[in-house]
Amino acid sequence: MTSKKYFFIGIKGVGVVNIATLYKEWGHEVSGSDTDEHFFTDDVLSRLSIPVVSFDPVYITADISGVIRSSAYGDTHPQVARALELHIPVLTYSEALAEIFNKHKGIIVTGTHGKTTSTAMLGRIFEDAGLDPTVVVGGAVVEWGKTARAGKSEWMIAEGDEYQAKILSLRPYIVLLTNIEYDHPDFYKDEEAYREVFSILLRSLPESAYVVAHKALESFIEKETSAHVVYFQDDPTLELELWGVHNRVNASGALAVARVLGVQEDVARKALEHFRGTKRRMELYTSKDAPVVVVDDYAHHPTEIRATLSALRAEYPDRHIVAVFQPHTYSRTQALADDFTQAFQDADEVLLLDIYGSARETEKLISGEQFAARVALVHAHTRYAQSIQSTVTYCRAIVSPAVIVALGAGNVWEVARDLTIQSEAH
Repeated sequence: MTSKKYFFIGIKGVGVVNIATLYKEWGHEVSGSDTDEHFFTDDVLSRLSIPVVSFDPVYITADISGVIRSSAYGDTHPQVARALELHIPVLTYSEALAEIFNKHKGIIVTGTHGKTTSTAMLGRIFEDAGLDPTVVVGGAVVEWGKTARAGKSEWMIAEGDEYQAKILSLRPYIVLLTNIEYDHPDFYKDEEAYREVFSILLRSLPESAYVVAHKALESFIEKETSAHVVYFQDDPTLELELWGVHNRVNASGALAVARVLGVQEDVARKALEHFRGTKRRMELYTSKDAPVVVVDDYAHHPTEIRATLSALRAEYPDRHIVAVFQPHTYSRTQALADDFTQAFQDADEVLLLDIYGSARETEKLISGEQFAARVALVHAHTRYAQSIQSTVTYCRAIVSPAVIVALGAGNVWEVARDLTIQSEAH
């Protein structure tokens, strides 16, 4: 393969960094731009020696073979505009992913919950089975220290994002469908519209393809596809390092795909048993036996919050559990507010931060204070903590033995980081 030069705009985004990682590991020259704000992907980029510069258009030069941009940046962005002026091909992350994926024998892992963990699990199984897959995950895999793996075989495994119907540009051989539950109300007006994207995906599959899906989806799937269908359920014989029934269900789905492809059972099970998880998915910031255990989790949907808190309660039945939740997007917070109020039953105390809005949202449909008031009607020990700093200050005074879990898709992980840094400094 001839080495080329690629530039990535918004390179710290988890999707964009995936493609940057693949291009870098396939021998291309890679650089990119982003803000100065620190993300977990900074560590990935540093480890791969990928330079990150500002959004100054001076970095877009005529010798660049292609530009890949985050969907957050349109044609008026100075670097995108400069690339177009120089007639350099510009692709969005989704377009770049499809271009790579559709040249492989591809597996997409999609659904509302469990995509990142299931994709990473499947990637580790394939790796240990000697299948040398290319893998794209929506979070950093602990064992890899990165979000993607550039393989040399025909196989590619990718997390399939249903948001904005992005999965429909991918042509998979196998679809692993974890579950379907209404989400992304800023894009899908109702549950019917949300489910339709999965219907379209299933209907597009050829008869030679496979759908591996949770048994609970049987009535939905049977009428939507002519592909081979294999169902899975929670396999109680699986032993994992990860906590929670939901993670065992994720592993059961990955194992079902491995069986479809004839991967040796003992190889697949061993990979799952030793799988250490991904960043921001029940990630421990302390030892699991610390006086105050600090955990960070990406849970931003009521079902995900319930699953995480249930797993922590099972692991720490007698500890004081503090849930620190940062709602993600005004549209989701308003649309699912009633479900959110019921999601914290396994927490002894709930601290709520202000809503982490999306750049795509133009209207603040509900305030953090209003949301906290609604949760407080159901959960008596609810506090509107508002900011990261005030939350950290409050949490530092919590008496052990306790568990503090940061929940949300925004920057709430900074609570876990700051608590850990400050506790280590004392």
